[in-house]
Amino acid sequence: MKEKTRNEKIKNVQLTMFGTNEFPTYEEIVAEYSKEFEKYVIPKGDNIFGFWMQTLADLELLDLELQGLADWYKIDPIKRNVELKGDIETIRKRIAHLEIVKGRRTLYTDFIDLYGDTNAYAFHNLYPYKGKFYPRVVRTLINAFGLKEEDTILDPFNGSGTTTHEASLMGIKSVGIDITPMGVMLARLKNELLFLSYDDLNFSFEDFIEILKAIHSKNWSHHNKTIENLMLVIYFDTIDAFSRTTRYNKKGKEGLFIEKFMYIKKCYEKLIRLKEKWELKFVKADIYEGDTLELKNKHPNFKEKFDAIITSPPYYFSIDYVGKDKIAYEYLGVNMKEIESKYLGMKNTLSKKKYGNLPSKVILYYEDLRKSIENMFWALKPGGKIAIIVGDSTVGGKKIPTTMMTKKFCEEVGFKFKKLIFNPLLGARNRAIRGESIIICEKAK
Repeated sequence: MKEKTRNEKIKNVQLTMFGTNEFPTYEEIVAEYSKEFEKYVIPKGDNIFGFWMQTLADLELLDLELQGLADWYKIDPIKRNVELKGDIETIRKRIAHLEIVKGRRTLYTDFIDLYGDTNAYAFHNLYPYKGKFYPRVVRTLINAFGLKEEDTILDPFNGSGTTTHEASLMGIKSVGIDITPMGVMLARLKNELLFLSYDDLNFSFEDFIEILKAIHSKNWSHHNKTIENLMLVIYFDTIDAFSRTTRYNKKGKEGLFIEKFMYIKKCYEKLIRLKEKWELKFVKADIYEGDTLELKNKHPNFKEKFDAIITSPPYYFSIDYVGKDKIAYEYLGVNMKEIESKYLGMKNTLSKKKYGNLPSKVILYYEDLRKSIENMFWALKPGGKIAIIVGDSTVGGKKIPTTMMTKKFCEEVGFKFKKLIFNPLLGARNRAIRGESIIICEKAK
């Protein structure tokens, strides 16, 4: 009798983690460990990091934007939360790195939850334009610079309009300039789509078929220029997709065209929902097709006009910006060679300076880049701030030091260097550019 009691005691001691003598199921193990894992991974507190914060650069960017938004703050990178004081509602509406502020969701959290992407919200994903940079970085810099509704931003290399579109979403005035007709068309379209009515986007299946026929025969027009250009852009994207792969053959061009339109329409619906919820005030940007090297001659009124500049010069020696838009330019009757001849480093044929043992096309690019930075200095107000996003690429097996050269040019023309943040491009293993640096400078008052 005593032996039996001893065995029973042993059994009681040797219970499993679930308090039974039975082995736990796979589901029970996963559930139990997930609870433990959550304690270490899910931030706790009133002001917590967004799950999208993945690198040291994100930590630096959070610190940077809190400098412009908060009265006081303290970042805890281990617990992934922040203590802060300031205008809480403004911080909730503008911050790009916190998921929760004072126990409530931020606008940026709503953006990425609704769109399912940390950068492809609103109309940022309108068209797969090459060389785009992250809208979250633009939002962060706007916050870091403490820009208000009465301030104005310039992007002299506006591309497809990331800077101007993000500024419009935040209610900040902006001006964008770009040399490429397709980039200008896309930037203006993103700008104008914000101000359409829901009825403007209502089309039947029969309407789409007629629109496709009209575009294909080059007879397409619409009383609303925004709708006219939107349909053209979707058409260019559709035709380009079919030229690159056979995966869409079952859908057909009509099916893919309609699918792409419906995606834009859903983006619009989501944006209006957030606009109403957060009482957002969108502001139109001014978009110009032009050459940054001719800024002083073409726009003399821009002298010391801008409170901030946020831009990313194109990498013409690493990325083929025009190739993706070949179908669009052929349709529109635009001379691609003429566009390419206006790129940085393409106007001159003889170098005036030497920058070490670098390829001649890179040296010519650097000369034009320096001149463009001179023009940016001329356009910025005293006390204004500039952020230039650049990356070091490889040409002919040789690393091109564009980051350090850009910093050098900024200091040479009169800017005071403030900060450099290296932001790795995750998943960029096969790209010519593995990461980008954000160079931040200030013009003396």
